[in-house]
Amino acid sequence: MAFVIYYDSELLPQLSSPAGKARAEWYGAGGERPLAFFDGTSRSPQITLPDSFYPVYRDMIDAARTRKTMLEMRIDSAAIDSSRLTVRLVITPTDSSADTITTLRLVAIVFEDSIPYYSILRADTFYSPMTVRTVIGDSFGIPLRLRFGQDYDTVLSTPVPDWNPNRTGIAVTVQNFGSRAVLQTAVKWRINQED
Repeated sequence: MAFVIYYDSELLPQLSSPAGKARAEWYGAGGERPLAFFDGTSRSPQITLPDSFYPVYRDMIDAARTRKTMLEMRIDSAAIDSSRLTVRLVITPTDSSADTITTLRLVAIVFEDSIPYYSILRADTFYSPMTVRTVIGDSFGIPLRLRFGQDYDTVLSTPVPDWNPNRTGIAVTVQNFGSRAVLQTAVKWRINQED
């Protein structure tokens, strides 16, 4: 499981991204923030205090862990070299039903952790966790076609302009664009550090 945060460009322009805006519109978020979706489909109860995250979402997390998935995914390698992020991943379909889904997208979300921002309302500096910087490809990822019995092995790359490489990570999901369901996720929390 991975959570990432998209910010409103009007409220916190230093934390927003075009990908975040496009995905928020796709989910019908409007001006409502924060807004959470669990597994890409279920609109979740809203929380504003980080300490309440797990108690609020515990039942959803436990239910998701019991579901059988139709694929496995792993990040084989990830690195930031100079000003470019490169990630190699392998997806293995574990069920032939993956062959029939024609609306799959590989959504590789690059995020930066602990970004400082000043809150005028609280007159203090805060640190934003897991802030989306970009989605590789476009805001909705890359079209993906899987076949049972065949590994999908790929390398993705994107520029990393002025982000802190020691606080940059990637969350890669396979999402059914038709139903919006997230089928699998792999995360590398800090690319330049061992997990």
